[in-house]
Amino acid sequence: MADLIGGALVGAVVAELLKAVLEARDNVSEFGEHFQRLKATLTSLRYSIQQVEQIDEELRDGKQIDDAQTVKMKNRMSELREQLEYGQMLIKKCSKVRKWNLWKKYKYSKKLIKLDTEFRTFLDVEVQSNLWVETKRSRIDMKELLRRFSSISTSSSVQDDIPYCSYAMPEVPSKIVGLRAALEELKRRLFSQDVVGVCAPGGCGKTTLVAKLCQDEAVKGKFGEIVFLTVSESPNLMVIYQRLWARLVNPNSVPKFIDEDDAYTQLMFNLNKRKRHPVLVVLDDVWSEVVLEKLLFEIAGIKTLVTSRIKFKLLKSIYTLPLLGQKDALDLFCHLAIDSDQAIDKPDDDMVKQIVAGCKGLPLALKVIGSSLRRESLRKWRKTAQMLLKGGQIFKEHKALLNILGTSLISLEKDLKECFMDLGSFPEDEKIPAASVVDMWIEIRGFDEDDAYVALVELSRRNLFTLIERTQDAAGHIDGSFSNLFILQHDLLRELAIYTNQGNDDNNAQQNVMLFLKQVDLPKMQQQTSLARIVSIQTGEMGPWNWFDMALPHAEVLILNFTANSYCLPPFLERMENLKVLIIANHSSNPAALSGLSTFGSLKNLRRIRLQKILVPLLSTFTEPLQYLQKLSLVLCEVSQDGGYLPLDIPRVFPAVTELEVDYCKGLDALPPGICNLSNLKRLSITNCPDLNGLPESIGSLTGLEALRLHACTSLEGLPDSVCKLASLRILDVSHCSNIEDLPIGIGELHRLERLDMSWCLSVRELPASVRQMISLRTVVCDDEIFRLWTTVGHNLSKLRVEVAKEDINLRFLY
Repeated sequence: MADLIGGALVGAVVAELLKAVLEARDNVSEFGEHFQRLKATLTSLRYSIQQVEQIDEELRDGKQIDDAQTVKMKNRMSELREQLEYGQMLIKKCSKVRKWNLWKKYKYSKKLIKLDTEFRTFLDVEVQSNLWVETKRSRIDMKELLRRFSSISTSSSVQDDIPYCSYAMPEVPSKIVGLRAALEELKRRLFSQDVVGVCAPGGCGKTTLVAKLCQDEAVKGKFGEIVFLTVSESPNLMVIYQRLWARLVNPNSVPKFIDEDDAYTQLMFNLNKRKRHPVLVVLDDVWSEVVLEKLLFEIAGIKTLVTSRIKFKLLKSIYTLPLLGQKDALDLFCHLAIDSDQAIDKPDDDMVKQIVAGCKGLPLALKVIGSSLRRESLRKWRKTAQMLLKGGQIFKEHKALLNILGTSLISLEKDLKECFMDLGSFPEDEKIPAASVVDMWIEIRGFDEDDAYVALVELSRRNLFTLIERTQDAAGHIDGSFSNLFILQHDLLRELAIYTNQGNDDNNAQQNVMLFLKQVDLPKMQQQTSLARIVSIQTGEMGPWNWFDMALPHAEVLILNFTANSYCLPPFLERMENLKVLIIANHSSNPAALSGLSTFGSLKNLRRIRLQKILVPLLSTFTEPLQYLQKLSLVLCEVSQDGGYLPLDIPRVFPAVTELEVDYCKGLDALPPGICNLSNLKRLSITNCPDLNGLPESIGSLTGLEALRLHACTSLEGLPDSVCKLASLRILDVSHCSNIEDLPIGIGELHRLERLDMSWCLSVRELPASVRQMISLRTVVCDDEIFRLWTTVGHNLSKLRVEVAKEDINLRFLY
């Protein structure tokens, strides 16, 4: 090619002009359309020249080639070079044109159009150059065929110039269980969508599923070619591009790409031209959305199947691979662990089922642990069962399990990794309230609510846990409530969080941040001084005599999980001077009587308290006010005294509280009038309290209140008129309050209200005329029956968006 275009000088000039066009396109918007067209033409031109250069080099083998076509092209190259140099000068002039100079814009636009036309005509990019290239390729193919015949006859090996690549599918295990339904569902999605993802945590069998799919006769009949590429965490994209080229464009002539952008552009150009059978490209084990974007070629005839631990936004359809059910898990484990010829030391059914249950349906755990127990003694089986019960010890014995699951944490940023480790503070086999996690992160991680929600979503996208919403409500929108959001985490991932947190992980950046104790551990921790910032204790019933003294001077979060009808707070609580978050959760079927509340008086830094399934009347034993408490949450608690009031002088005990949440509390007929004296209160949430039949008339005195939520208070028949005095109110939620018949007549006085949720308020038949005065109202959620009323009002509120509620109750939170 050196003889053809003077040492590839023309190709270099094309590259320089293309660079100038790209820079001008980004900086000068006036000629954007022309620059874009020039970019496409120059890319094609550079590609053609590069192709011919490479092919000519292979044909020449150091000799001069003077075929007629080559001579003709050589004579025209000098003219092309002149045009390219003129193009560089023109681009510079275009870059100096001012926005207001319409004459010069018109003048240079015409010149750019003419230049583009001349480039296309010069090599006839669409026809002539391609014919020329194909002619050259046919000569290359003939040369290669002769070379191969020669190598066969002389028994000599041949080294290809393209990178070595094995296109073989991963080996499919001889025993596959539980994938029949997954295969059918994935096949259905693949036939209807262009980009499909299979997502699940590490070790769930994503690669096995996809490899099995590629062997399916219907899939092989649908796609004439299947390309399987393993991407991995740190891929070499240039090699992958070369492999794609060799497989989908031309295996005998792989270009020397300049960079990744050049490779992508050339692949896109050539794949767009191909008129062959449909192709399935499998990208296995993708870790980055940026990498995925660079490997997606959304072109007719090409479908992409992606496996990843992360739910990428680029995936048009995501199939979440479920864990194995009990029967399939037992089948797989026994296939690997039980030797039918084993005469002695054969484990009994109960031990087998215990170990299988400890693997929680994760195929990786079943395979690793099952294979390790084959032909082992009963002592080894018993030890394995005990390790599964004790949690993190299983990783010490089975490093392969740790290596697979642990890789999910490698790419996490430091903050996200610490957030993941925090989840080990909560008990296994329990739904974790997202509100508890958010409270913790706000206080010890320095997050605000938006940061916390983004972290939850990101960890969920990476399949490190599953987010479940009780209803599709407001958790995701700004100022939404987290009370309907829960976290479900696989036990082995929870154990990974604990194992990593204890400093067993080489990548752990911050050790000893969390101390998780069960009741049996308490005697060992007597008089312990710990650096733990998060302390989680799980027990049964505890009286004052059951506790051992502990020194926890650095603890900022204390999580007390228990299963009992009565519970005494630990005496050492009063010495936890740095405590910011206290979560007390009873997991028994009945609310528990709580004692030892006198210790609260010394907690000067306590900011948030969450009580779950507690008998509220006994809270009246609070003696000293908590001057700095900002949030109080009562969940599944019970009010069981005459009058049905919260028997708690909240303004006296919590004078500075800004958030009060009461959710699923039985027996709550009314709020105590004193609650309206909370001058700092910004959020009041009374939800799922079916006995609540009214609000205090003095609620209008809460002039700083920004959000009032009364979701599913089905006995509530209306709102007091004083609600209209809540001058700061931005969010009002009366959804599922099915007995509310009317909105207050003066509701239009809520000039700052931005969102009103009145879905499933089935008794409302008309709207007050004053709603037309709600100038800040942006969103109303309602039902079909009153949608028409709001759309009529909407003519006077230009920015109002009225949404019809979509009832989508997710019952998974119950399990």
